Amino acid sequence: MSKIVDKAINAIQNLALEIQPINIKAAPDYIPESAAVLPLAATHITGGTGSADDATQARLLLNINCDIHIQRDNIAFAYKQTNSIIPDFLQRLAGDPTLDGTVQTIIFPVTVTVSPADYNGIVTQMISFTIPIKFLEEPIT
Repeated sequence: MSKIVDKAINAIQNLALEIQPINIKAAPDYIPESAAVLPLAATHITGGTGSADDATQARLLLNINCDIHIQRDNIAFAYKQTNSIIPDFLQRLAGDPTLDGTVQTIIFPVTVTVSPADYNGIVTQMISFTIPIKFLEEPIT
């Protein structure tokens, strides 16, 4: 299951790299320690639930956050970038609801929040998308 989750995270990171007209410069598979290269996308699990429908199917519902960090030194420019990133990324998620076949589906709505953030000592503007996704798998017996 962890490989499937990693593939879903990679698919989200790939969608973040395609955002236009902003050039996301970094979207590594695992969250980096430094925000030295901005803008960057950091995607990670924030919670979820698991259940067994029956002895033949396990259901995993996860909230995966894609946090896009941009420079905050020019507030007007940061908000202009924010206004471009949000609709573009949401359209990309809607256009690929199975994340390249890695999940059953994204469970819409996707939520988004915008706030200043401290990324290991660097103040950024963070656009945080919470993406609920559904996995259906066979239980391990």
